[in-house]
Amino acid sequence: MLYYLDDLTAEVSPFRVVPRSHLSMHADANPYKRYLSHPEEVMVPVKAGGAVLIHHRVFHGNYPNIGDRARELLAIAYRPAWAGPIAEVTKWDLHELARLPEPVRPLFADRSLRHWDFGGGNKPPNMTREAPGMNPSRWERKA
Repeated sequence: MLYYLDDLTAEVSPFRVVPRSHLSMHADANPYKRYLSHPEEVMVPVKAGGAVLIHHRVFHGNYPNIGDRARELLAIAYRPAWAGPIAEVTKWDLHELARLPEPVRPLFADRSLRHWDFGGGNKPPNMTREAPGMNPSRWERKA
């Protein structure tokens, strides 16, 4: 969740999102792939005190701040188990795990497990500008 402390306008770092991109199962919608822009992205200005809730797989970011002031926000995140932490996390206590019902134990896997490349950088070179497999227009009904 992003909670904005300042107004986001078209000039002051507005939020951007590719609608419905989290619904796509296409390789173009890999949540760790980065895009410089997308032809169907949407600009979302937000008033101070407003919040944006983001699904972990939706393609999002912000437009450049070309205004004359900074903008601030609070970012609150939930980390799903598959995402992995950015640093090592203390292991579960084995005695406590043993007390859990057998069917529940698999839900308490290693808390430091990672399935992604944290060192990949925010904007790697040669980022693409198209991803037809996650275009929001794929979901629009054609009459």
